[in-house]
Order: sequence, then C-alpha cells, then structure tokens
Amino acid sequence: MEQKDYFTKLVTATVDYPEDSGRRGKTTLTTLVTNFNNAVGGDTCSSILTDAAGNPDAGAWKIPRIIKSVSNADIANQAGFPTDDFPITDIDAYKNRLYITVDNSSSSTLTVPTFFVFDITDPSNIMPISSVDNDLGVHSGLKAVVVAEDPAWPTNPKPVYAFVASTVGKHFQVIKVAESGSDLVPPVMMTNTLLPIGTSIQHGNSIAYKNGYIYLGLTNDGLAPEFYIIDVHNPQNPALVSGGTYAVGNDINAIYIRNQYAYLATPNSNNLIVLDVSNPSSPKPVGNFAPTGGGNGKSLYLRGDNLYLGRTIPSSGPELYILNNSDPLNISEISNKEIGESVDGVIVRTGLDLSASVSRDLAFLLTKTQFQVWDTGGLSPWTPGGSASEFLSLPGSGSGIEPVFDCEKNTFFVGSSDGSQGRIFVIAP
Repeated sequence: MEQKDYFTKLVTATVDYPEDSGRRGKTTLTTLVTNFNNAVGGDTCSSILTDAAGNPDAGAWKIPRIIKSVSNADIANQAGFPTDDFPITDIDAYKNRLYITVDNSSSSTLTVPTFFVFDITDPSNIMPISSVDNDLGVHSGLKAVVVAEDPAWPTNPKPVYAFVASTVGKHFQVIKVAESGSDLVPPVMMTNTLLPIGTSIQHGNSIAYKNGYIYLGLTNDGLAPEFYIIDVHNPQNPALVSGGTYAVGNDINAIYIRNQYAYLATPNSNNLIVLDVSNPSSPKPVGNFAPTGGGNGKSLYLRGDNLYLGRTIPSSGPELYILNNSDPLNISEISNKEIGESVDGVIVRTGLDLSASVSRDLAFLLTKTQFQVWDTGGLSPWTPGGSASEFLSLPGSGSGIEPVFDCEKNTFFVGSSDGSQGRIFVIAP
C-alpha cells in the first residue's frame, strides 16, 4: 500500500501461481482508494508510519526526534512585536500549512496578531507566511482552530477557511486563508461571520468540522448551552442551526465527529458524552462513559472501533482509556493506563513493525512535558528499552496553556507554552 496524497492510497494485490511449463506466473492489480468524506477538511496525517527515509517502519518511532524548534521570539519577530508573548492555544496542520491560534489577551498592545500561518512543506525548516489579529483594538484571543476547504466550490483548488473559537466575546469567527490555491497575505477576517452564540461570559473552547458543519464547544457559565452546530456550507455566510444546541452543564474540552455522532470530552462525571447529530436541529444524547476517581475528559481520538479518551490527572485511577465504540450507544472499557500526567492530546496510527512482521496501533500522547508513544496492544511504552523514562521531553514546557498537537504526513507538530511563551516543536522519527 502506498500513500499517493493526503486522502488517497494506491492498493496493489499480487497473485503468484505455477504455470504448466513449470515457470512461475504473476498477476498484479492496482486500484486507488480515496477517503471522500475527508477530502475538504480531513486529517492529513499519513496512516502509514515510516522511518526518516520514507520506508514503512513503525519501529522508527521508538526514537522520535525534535527536528525543528520555533521559539516565542521567532513568532514575535514574525508578527512584528519582538517584545510580546504569544502563548499557543491550538494548531491545525493542513496541506503543507500550519495554522496556529494564540491567546495574548493579556498583552499590553491592543492590536497584536492572534492567528499565524506557517509553511511546513519542508518540516525541518518551517517558515512563517502571515499573521492577523482576529479582533482589532480589543484584548481578544483565540482558543481553537479547524481548517477546511469550501465544500461548494466547483473546481480545484478550492478556497480554504480557518474556523476559530474565540476566548472572549464573539466565540466563533471565520478567516479566509487561501483563494483557489494561493495564500492570502494577510489572511482575511470574514466580517459577516459573527453569530449570537452563548453569552458574553462564555469562551470558545473546542471546535470540529465535518461535511459542511462546524461543531463548537464553549465554556460553561450556568446560563446557556455549551454545544452549538453551525452550517458553513457557505463559509462566508455561516448560519447557526436552529435548535442545534445542547447543554452539557460544563466546559467542552474536545469534540470528535464520526458518522452521525459527536463525541464530547467534559469535566462531568460522564467524561465522555455521545450526541446523535444526524438531525443538526436536534442533537440528542445517546451514550456516555463515566470513569471512576475524578478527573476531566480532556482529549479524544477514534481509530476503527476503538475510542481513546485522555483525561486530566484524577484523584485515583488512569489518565488514558481505550473504549469499545462498536456500538456508540453502549460504550464499554477495553483497557486503561495510568500515565501520571494529564493526557492533553492523543492521536493513533497503525504501522508495520518490521522486527515482528506485524502491524501495531501506536498511540501518540501529548502531556505537559512529553511526547509519548505507546503500543496500544499491551499499553506499554514504545521505546528502545520499553521504559517510560525514554519518552521524548519537550524543552521549556510544562506550565501555562496546555500543549496541543497535530500531524501531517509522517510528522508531528506540537504547540507548547512555557508560562506565556509560545513554542513550536516539529517531531519526526
């Protein structure tokens, strides 16, 4: 199997057989398989884990490396504010671009960038392209971002939009970042995309995109719902779906969409809440999972029928659960693991372990101080010595805003903060 582009694989089947002459015959068939559901806003991380040379080998991820580090000073100089801080709140890697949100609402400068675009065509030498302030003249920052193309655009390449959750006041905004394949410098804030969502006390906290809809999670203020569905089939004129809200009664820390279901990670006793969103005008709760020992639902990832739930450190018990999601209405536990740190991010990929000639699901976990890789089969550290002490440490991290990460092709991009100082790490095998 060969990854042809972000959403297409070349699958080859070969049949070897004996001929009457005694020679060996061989027939090879190839076909292209495309994930059309993800084509305008999907995950651009390769499902084929490779080594540094591009050869399929999950074993190469036993020793991940930081191949590039971007400091707060680098970000500040690019923005033209060399003395300011840019604490990173979220990132989204999408088709050779890294989109970054920051929350510098505490900055002494009113007009300061809160959204950045980097060129990641060469992951070892990522370069800033542009930046923009989401709210001119107001101390307002951003908390979350998801990027997608215009689903209704008739030709390729399509215009590209960044949908962002704001930390103060307006909660949801749209930024046009590319026009038919060409970067917009600076990106363009869509001024008609402000919607009456939540209350002024609430903040945007999480966001997801699927098939022309945005799923927005807010913080809780005890007055208004925290979950909203927004129609962005026309990204320049989004519409809040009438009835498309749900009150969780707490912050929504992460949202994952699969088929007709929205999976929400929350600080509720039900760390996981499952909503049926097949009718966007009436989301309904249909499932949940309530771990013991306290702790908050923090991060989510779905791989096949396995649902990975990352949590903050509980009073007792594990921070990582692997759940059986074959029936979203009846989620059950498969296994769990005490990590010892809050699991702020989780991404799962399958790779061929050449040493054992088997495929393995590897869980890439992000904590406040480390980039960790686990073999999900036995929930053991995927390191040369099989020891958690060998996990990759993130220099200058561990306080301030929780770290975030995403992947593209065979590379991971981590946004981290040391206090209010933002940093970017590029990690490869």
